[in-house]
Amino acid sequence: MASNSMQITPAMNQVIPNELWVSLESNGSTMMKAVRASHAPDGRKVDVKPMLRIIDNILLRAAPAIVEGTYEDKGLLEEEIFSRSDVDAKLKTLASIIKKVSSELFSHNNLILSGTFKANSNVNQTIIPYGMDCKCTCSGGRDVHATIMMLLDTLSSYSWDAKVVLTVAAFIVNYGHEFLLFTSSEAKNSALAQSLAFLKQLRDITDHAKFSKAKIDAITKLIKGIMAVTKYIVELHNLPPESIATDEAPMSNAMAYIPKAAYWTMLSVVICASYIASLSGSEETTELLDLSRLASEGSKMLVILKSYKTIYKEYEDEKCKTAYWDLVKTFSSTHSDNMTVLKTLLLAKDGKQHLVGHTSKRIHIEELREKHVFLLASGLDISKEEIDILGKLYQEAKSKGEVQYEVVWIPVVEKTISWDQEKQQKFEQILAMMPWYAMPEPSKIKAEVIKYIKNEWRFENKMILMPLDRQGKVGSLNALDMLLVRGNKAFSSIYNEKEESIWEAQQTWTLELLLGGIDNNFSLVLDWTKQGTIVCLYGGEDIEWIREFTKATKDAVKNISSGTSFELVYVGKNNAIKEVENIIKTIDDENLSRYWNDLSSIWFFWTRLESMLYLKMQQCKNLKNDRIMQEVTTLLSYDDSDRGWALFCKGSEMALAQGDVALKSMKEFSTERKDADLFQAVSNYIKKSQKIQRCSRIILSGDRQEIPSKKLSSDGCECSMEKCFVYRCCADK
Repeated sequence: MASNSMQITPAMNQVIPNELWVSLESNGSTMMKAVRASHAPDGRKVDVKPMLRIIDNILLRAAPAIVEGTYEDKGLLEEEIFSRSDVDAKLKTLASIIKKVSSELFSHNNLILSGTFKANSNVNQTIIPYGMDCKCTCSGGRDVHATIMMLLDTLSSYSWDAKVVLTVAAFIVNYGHEFLLFTSSEAKNSALAQSLAFLKQLRDITDHAKFSKAKIDAITKLIKGIMAVTKYIVELHNLPPESIATDEAPMSNAMAYIPKAAYWTMLSVVICASYIASLSGSEETTELLDLSRLASEGSKMLVILKSYKTIYKEYEDEKCKTAYWDLVKTFSSTHSDNMTVLKTLLLAKDGKQHLVGHTSKRIHIEELREKHVFLLASGLDISKEEIDILGKLYQEAKSKGEVQYEVVWIPVVEKTISWDQEKQQKFEQILAMMPWYAMPEPSKIKAEVIKYIKNEWRFENKMILMPLDRQGKVGSLNALDMLLVRGNKAFSSIYNEKEESIWEAQQTWTLELLLGGIDNNFSLVLDWTKQGTIVCLYGGEDIEWIREFTKATKDAVKNISSGTSFELVYVGKNNAIKEVENIIKTIDDENLSRYWNDLSSIWFFWTRLESMLYLKMQQCKNLKNDRIMQEVTTLLSYDDSDRGWALFCKGSEMALAQGDVALKSMKEFSTERKDADLFQAVSNYIKKSQKIQRCSRIILSGDRQEIPSKKLSSDGCECSMEKCFVYRCCADK
């Protein structure tokens, strides 16, 4: 046990010598040259963001003021972080290096805290770790720099951002719990905290709070600066590689500044660790000068790092603006083939010219030369149903050989959102469902390309399909509508810009127009009508109405003419795939009716109706006199009502009714004499009941450009529909 009559040494004060301050102000100092010379990265990539979140979480509970305004996801719970297996695996690979850095930090503080010091008269004895040398043998300032160089040597093979984050993580591992004891009011009153303080030989934390607030506030301020500077180092270091590698300003200046910022961060960590360790001492001996000066230097660095980020953004914006107009010019020019356009559009930031398929097979962009190409633009929220239907069209074109085209997926991802492992996995999952090719790395799609797609192709959230002919000329905007309505038969119209020809074969409202296409469920319904079967398609999400309507329909069918068959099929609801899944389960469990068990068919049915509406909006001059337009609008408006709807079909005739009218028609027919003509009776009842209907609405997915100055109206309603906006977070709610 050490003697109580000891004297404080300069090492305890950890005064930073002037040469270190000079080094922080000069890029060419001997110390900074040594810092840069220690950097020998071996190319390993470390995703430091999960570790930053964990550090943030620890500090959030230890001292919330430190993380306030520093990290977006400061409220992330520990279980949410560790529940992800990929994060857990990443952290395990770094555990050993964090332990090693922690050991070096701890050994540094054993050294600087060694020496003699005088005990407080209110404390019986001061306990010194076993085996500690009580004689200070070296200068504190030199020890600080030596410790930092030792850390830099240990972390020499890591990138600058990883060096900093690993050092901060080691600091939090060693000193986070002690800092919590001194800063948390709850901890000071906790029996557990008092017990931990005793076991760690910390002075009574309740008494400590009376006279150490200034020191704690100074440490808190410095740690807040450490976290802020660390964040900017990570952000700058994780900018696109082609930006970091450039020798041009501003990035060359920013990259040259990062080692100095990293040195300041590590210096501050070492000093903070020493000061927190000194909180277990028996007297207020530590000066606050260095803490304040370090925090001040950190504030200066923060301003410089922020300015580099701002300058970089302005620099990139200017580059993007120039590249954007070059892209516009390229698309508006005439070319001998499609290569100029495709390479300008699909060439990655790093200059790579290949595309990747679902089997990981890669092809060179040159393989698309002189081919018709559909460019599929979508976010990572593209659905399986969308991919399935478009995939059927693509495979049909390949197998029949009547038309030939290739499809290339361009994932549109906001450049302001970082590309992490989770997004990469999502991208790979989507690509695995696609039978065509895609740009291999969404994070490397050029910013001007994303801007062009949004501005010139009017892309928002829903996928679009842009056709390029063999000379690289863009055909009809968003060929998806035409393909969904007429399948690959629309191919020639897409490239010849003859949208009106899409309706030439079907000028009247028939079930074949409504259900024409590649879907097997559609074909089965059409086969029934050709055989003379009366078919009733119905939809909605009110399960009580569905139960009532299907029961009434079954009762009514008992009275139909002998030899006449009847089929009842549930076709879902627009923009409500999740709800439809649950309804289908109920229909199946209770044996209420037939249904389309393929959700892709349901998505296709409703999206195809919307596509008909949009194409008509582009073509028709007098919408109120167009039968197809009126029927499509009416069906979409019925679908958006609180109750369901029903469409009765016999041969080429159809009768569409709102849910309540359809239900009443079935109930009325069930009371009539047997062998009556069900379709004729229902059709007459619908015409009598729906001469004038109440006002309705249509909710369409996305804000389509075809509609702005147009007004819709549904059959039987004399009012026009005004366009409004509905914002919702999920189309399935």
